[in-house]
Amino acid sequence: MHTNTDARRVTASEAASALQDPLGLTGAPMPDGSPPERGWMAGRLIGGFELVVDGQPPEWSPPRWLRALEAKGYDRSVDGEPVFVVTHITDGELRRFAAVKEALRYGRSLILRRRRPVHPDSISIDCRTKSGLIVPVVWGRALVGMARGALDAEPICVITAPPD
Repeated sequence: MHTNTDARRVTASEAASALQDPLGLTGAPMPDGSPPERGWMAGRLIGGFELVVDGQPPEWSPPRWLRALEAKGYDRSVDGEPVFVVTHITDGELRRFAAVKEALRYGRSLILRRRRPVHPDSISIDCRTKSGLIVPVVWGRALVGMARGALDAEPICVITAPPD
């Protein structure tokens, strides 16, 4: 029987689709057997995760947009916390959020609302710093799946891998 703790831990093979394909463009079927939903696994990994290889201490891996910012020279002590910007392809910047989950919630609400929904491919979320660094978080149809994984599913905090 799975517990909540079990749901937060997955094996490397179970998480491989998210690590190799973060937006889930070629993902496996959903747990309920429905077709793959782009971004769902990436949403479950939204807070970063610990990678545990048998017998070794865990290694922390932050979310991919933070890794991308750091590769571009982002320094939290200089820039402070990044913001998440929801943008429409023709209307431009819609809103800024301090937390990625709030940006996902807002983006999903634009797509799924009953009155005047926007097309999924017209919305994107970027992560931006005060110094002007910008990296994409999610865009298009994967936004709905990523929001579902981040907001509605149990997060994955630990990925375990057997020794080589």
